[in-house]
Amino acid sequence: MMSSTQAKPAVLLVEDNYRLSEELKLYLSEEGFDVRCADCGEAMDQALKKRTADVLILDLNLPEEDGISIVKRIRTSLPAVRILILTARTMSSDKVMGYESGADVYMTKPARPAELAAALRNLYGRMAPTPAQDRWVLN
Repeated sequence: MMSSTQAKPAVLLVEDNYRLSEELKLYLSEEGFDVRCADCGEAMDQALKKRTADVLILDLNLPEEDGISIVKRIRTSLPAVRILILTARTMSSDKVMGYESGADVYMTKPARPAELAAALRNLYGRMAPTPAQDRWVLN
C-alpha cells in the first residue's frame, strides 16, 4: 500500500474487458493508485487530453487500434509516461515486439493483482523528478 503522504500515482487502464477493468480499478484504487479506465485507443486519447497519466496499463488486443501502435504513439507524444502492457499474448515474439515498441514492463494474463500493483509501484518509484541543475543563491 502507498503512503498517505505521497501523491497518488495516476494510472490509466486501457482494457476492453469491462469486468476485468472494473476489478483491477477497484483493487489498484485500494492499493493507493488513482485509476481511470478506457476501453480503446480513442477513449484513451480523450482521457489523456483531460488529464495525463503517470503510468499506462495497456491491453494489446483492443478494438480498432492494436496496442503495439498505441505504445508507439504514446512513446512519441508522451515519452515520460511509463507503459505496462497487460495482455493475453504470451509468445516470445509478442513480448519482444512490446519491448521494442517502447513498453517498460510486459505482463501476461492472468496476472495476480498484487504483482501488477508491485510492478506499478516500481515504475512509479523510478519517476522521481530530476534534481535542478546549478542554482544561483543571492547572499
